[in-house]
Amino acid sequence: MYKKLMPFVFMLFTGNVLANEPPIEIIEYIDDVKIIAYINESDLGAETQWIPFKSPPPLSISDALQAVDQYIKTNSEFTHATLIGIELKEIARHENIWHYLVRVKGSSADKTQAHFYVVLMNGKVISGIRRPDSIK
Repeated sequence: MYKKLMPFVFMLFTGNVLANEPPIEIIEYIDDVKIIAYINESDLGAETQWIPFKSPPPLSISDALQAVDQYIKTNSEFTHATLIGIELKEIARHENIWHYLVRVKGSSADKTQAHFYVVLMNGKVISGIRRPDSIK
């Protein structure tokens, strides 16, 4: 009897595993600081693709900064952000998928620290996680 149920149980288990795709991990280094952001595969549609030198980026720098500003106003506890830098980078192992890496200095309460955001070419903003490298 159990032998007849095994294929059904196997299909049920593998269906659940395949339905939960792992996120895409973006790892960047800025000034010896490791920044990690996790992106869902579903967020990388055709609107996020860009071929350099063939056309302008689908999202301008000012649009990316405006998206980060809106994100900070609705999803952050710090009140004032100052732009430190912005870079245009390709996502590793994803040809023609580019993003902006935005670094801001934010202040809340009585402390000021850097915050990092990944902005996809469709305008989606993902907060980066700051991780120190392991001690060697």
